[in-house]
Amino acid sequence: MLSLTRKTDYALVAMVDLADQADRRWSSRDIANRCDLPFPVLTNILKQLTQHGLVTAVRGPHGGYQLARRADEITLIDLIEAIEGPSRLTLCCQDSSETDAKSCDIESSCRIKSPVRKVHEGLRNVLGHVTLAQIACDDVPVDLGVAAEA
Repeated sequence: MLSLTRKTDYALVAMVDLADQADRRWSSRDIANRCDLPFPVLTNILKQLTQHGLVTAVRGPHGGYQLARRADEITLIDLIEAIEGPSRLTLCCQDSSETDAKSCDIESSCRIKSPVRKVHEGLRNVLGHVTLAQIACDDVPVDLGVAAEA
């Protein structure tokens, strides 16, 4: 079964909190306390999210973190890839631009390569259609209907 790592789970919790509190910047300590997240882990997560342009950070007494874009413009795939790196279901599903690309030993004779790539693209499509705003409002459509578009 596919699942989010704990780090990605914490990132999603923190991002939903920032979406709910979008009117101002919040310190990492405030976010950690509100969300009951481990502070040292959260600071690393917020740093990654900042580096990937999902949150902004301002230093100083009136500084803190806030979303870099509106919650309806941030998708699950944005968040997952900011924390985990490029997503892929199998080795043959990697993006050709990946610099650390590893090849599969049986790729040239593999019968499942094409269908697995279709599943991979369908999953990416679904994750690319679910927004932070939908998660924050508990308004994720049960039948996303986007997997068939892939």
